[in-house]
Amino acid sequence: MAPSGPLKRKQSPHHSNPPPSAKRAAKRVKTSSARNILAQTSDKALSKNGDLDVSAFVKAREFEIKAMAASMGASKNSLSTRAFQQVPKDLRRRTASHNVKRVPKRLRARAAKEMKEDNAPTVTARRRKPTPHQRLRLEKAKKLKELGALTKKKRAAAKTQKPGETDPEKMVAIVPRSRKLKKDTLAKPANPPAKFRKRQVHKQWLPTHLYHAKRAHMTPPKEPLWRFAIPLTPTDKCYRPTHRAASLRGCVAWDTSYISTIGIEGVEPSLLGLLKGIGVEENMLVGKREAKWRRGTRGWEGWIRERDGERMWISRVGIVWCFDASPAEDQGKSGQERQIDKEKGTELETEPEPKSGDGEGMEVNLAGKDGAEQVVKQEKKRPRRKLLMRVHPSAFLQVWSEILKVAKIQRPQVMVEDLRFEIGSIEIVGPGSTEALIGALHPSQASEQAARVTAKNLAEDEWVDVGSAEEVWPQLAAVTNPACLPTNVMLGFNISDPRLHYPPRTVPQPVFEVANETLPELLSSWPPDQAQATPDMFDRTKRLTASRQLASQKAINRRKGEALPGGYPNPTPKDPKIPVLLLASRPRTKNGQGTWTLLLPWDCVLPVWYSLMHYPLSTGGNPRFGGLQEKKQVSFEQGVPWFPGDYPGTKAGYQWELMERERKKQEWERRPKGKRTEWDKVDLGEGRKGELGMGWACDWDRLFQGPSSPARTEAAEKYSSAGPEKAAADATKPAPPPPKDQQPEQIPTEAPNPPLKIHHLPNPPSTTPLIPPTALSPVHITLLTAGHPTRSARIYRLPTSNPEMRAKWLALANPPKASKGARHSRPPPPKHVPQHARVANNLAASLLSGSVASPETALPKAGEKEYPPVPDEVDLIGFVTTGNYHLGEGRCEAIGNVAVARVAGADEEGKQANARKLCIIREAGQGLGRLARWEFCVS
Repeated sequence: MAPSGPLKRKQSPHHSNPPPSAKRAAKRVKTSSARNILAQTSDKALSKNGDLDVSAFVKAREFEIKAMAASMGASKNSLSTRAFQQVPKDLRRRTASHNVKRVPKRLRARAAKEMKEDNAPTVTARRRKPTPHQRLRLEKAKKLKELGALTKKKRAAAKTQKPGETDPEKMVAIVPRSRKLKKDTLAKPANPPAKFRKRQVHKQWLPTHLYHAKRAHMTPPKEPLWRFAIPLTPTDKCYRPTHRAASLRGCVAWDTSYISTIGIEGVEPSLLGLLKGIGVEENMLVGKREAKWRRGTRGWEGWIRERDGERMWISRVGIVWCFDASPAEDQGKSGQERQIDKEKGTELETEPEPKSGDGEGMEVNLAGKDGAEQVVKQEKKRPRRKLLMRVHPSAFLQVWSEILKVAKIQRPQVMVEDLRFEIGSIEIVGPGSTEALIGALHPSQASEQAARVTAKNLAEDEWVDVGSAEEVWPQLAAVTNPACLPTNVMLGFNISDPRLHYPPRTVPQPVFEVANETLPELLSSWPPDQAQATPDMFDRTKRLTASRQLASQKAINRRKGEALPGGYPNPTPKDPKIPVLLLASRPRTKNGQGTWTLLLPWDCVLPVWYSLMHYPLSTGGNPRFGGLQEKKQVSFEQGVPWFPGDYPGTKAGYQWELMERERKKQEWERRPKGKRTEWDKVDLGEGRKGELGMGWACDWDRLFQGPSSPARTEAAEKYSSAGPEKAAADATKPAPPPPKDQQPEQIPTEAPNPPLKIHHLPNPPSTTPLIPPTALSPVHITLLTAGHPTRSARIYRLPTSNPEMRAKWLALANPPKASKGARHSRPPPPKHVPQHARVANNLAASLLSGSVASPETALPKAGEKEYPPVPDEVDLIGFVTTGNYHLGEGRCEAIGNVAVARVAGADEEGKQANARKLCIIREAGQGLGRLARWEFCVS
């Protein structure tokens, strides 16, 4: 039946779609015909006698000129693209190409013209008939609008009765009573807005959740990660852009507010005793080199461990002290005096908890009642200090319980606070990270001298001495790598509301010659070590005040409208002073970009985030944002293990392994039987069949127990399939009675310990006879040949029971070099000889000489019969936890974990057998091994 109305779009003569080859051929013909220019010979302009006919000649040239103009237009139109195709890939929306409003303003006129030529219908939201779902949303929006009008009416009535109390500008000065934070108890997140409350029943949103939910893949709604809705990866392709931004040009930022923060307060001896109890190194507590960290001008990152039992390592944490205003010389002297007093027995020591009373401010003194009262008075006079500890959320409950356990036995006692939902954080890495932060963070108390230096003197040959953090911060605009700053430097100051300086402007870059003279002098002296003020980030009252004083967006827009064109609003005394804390950390490897960590109040993260994301970099573009996958990618490219995925020896790492094991198993089960790997039929060479352990997992039980019985295998599969749910159920089985000051839902449910006493061993020594057999340590693996290692790949050492096979693998690691005579026996082919001719010449030479022409071809290649098989199971030493292609190195690398006891003494063996730290990598489900070299990762 023929269509009743006119067609909306242009139809081809044949309604059936032609094959792709025909489309390509038609496009090729169209392009070639558009590029051909019709011409006319000059023979027709000549008569038989050879005379020139001017009129005919002019007409011929006129025809050629018109043909050339037509060909130029046809060629331009044949290769032109649509208006929506001129948009960058990250902004392109192919499904909305028919909507002119979806195209940028500079291309809307062209898009409208194309739509008119194609007779394509345009879309108008007002005229579109709503779908049933849209109709429900419109009805709900209408009801909400009526409720909003009623609420506004009530507010207006209340404002007439009590003028001034509801004015946003006057409400800033009203400071409500802050909720008292209970010590030694877990914190609860604040109640979210009503319209988002049902979506945060079993999880918590990050401050930037609405920003990421539109631009990134989030964790599933019913499967939060560490009880947070965390962005996993951006929706656009970003593997290569992330590598370029993090190492070459630009920067990448993450909202890391899910990192848990613990506040600890007490006298300094008690704090040092607590840190010593959880495994902080002794030199960090009493050494002179670490005096800056204890004073509060540096940060520290390291491992902590359990206090009792087997003292397993828990996690890597970051600790910063509140700045102590006393001089550094006095601090060093007092530290020495405390050490002397400790040796004499007069210093406070860690004692067991008393049977009665809380024991705060108490000390046992045998001198009598008067002496005890004097000691108590001296303890009350001691200044109390604060420190912040940042720990990954997967290990938070374990760290929290250990800190509480150690804090209760300190005398005087230490107060511990859970600041998870009070302090947020942002991490940013890349050459443009410092510039972007300077453009987004404007100190609220910067002096006129520092402002003048920032704007003008950096471009001229002038230099003014600066000291405080507010004055030093703008001077760092020329820094392209935070690793060049002093180690783990810390800056604390207050900033103004970033929305008052929105949109941000590019920070003027200093002249190269001036920066080379002034920046090294600033970095070598580093004035904030002497002029650093006490950061307000450690004061809870000031954090809450800054959050409450944040004006509404409506008030911000009104102030920006009253400002001069092109200018920012003038600051007022009522503007909030947002406390921030900046930490610059160096990578644990030799080369790489440093990282900025920004700590600020939870409610202030979103305004800073928007200014940071929309900052125009001087090198072009804007900072990129990353998810959990990009965090793992940057750590992998820096050669640093990612916590918890690359630390299966810890509780958090083993729980991550169970989650990944269950996910991989479900993916394997969803595949059809004809397209999935049959683990029992994997050929390992020399008559060996079957994969070692579970092919979809890093089977640490198989590594330490060896081949297991069928019953044990079935039990292991049940344990792995249960995953975190079973672990949580086992953890909640005892259900002890809750304390009086703790609600039942606040009881921490820790994950069970890894089986077989598997534990992590940071920085293992090369040779130690006392290494436990189940100790794991991360290693960095570099392939010496081709190959692409992925997660759960098997790691073997060189064969120990088969000398012949070991010699074959060593031959691959050390290929024979050609002798000098053999190298010059035959002249090299000319440069102009093509590749196929060179291959033919080499083949002919090998047939005539009876040997291969080049020495490299004498080694067997992967897949050939002479290629050595993988070692036996006794030589299995570990598994790969992360593997991918390293864009910076141009080769495949991996990070894995090995049993330290099985590789101890590899250095000595390598010196004798010329096999220093060699290993063999085999993909799960494959029988081919690849030679690689491993090194212990710096923990």
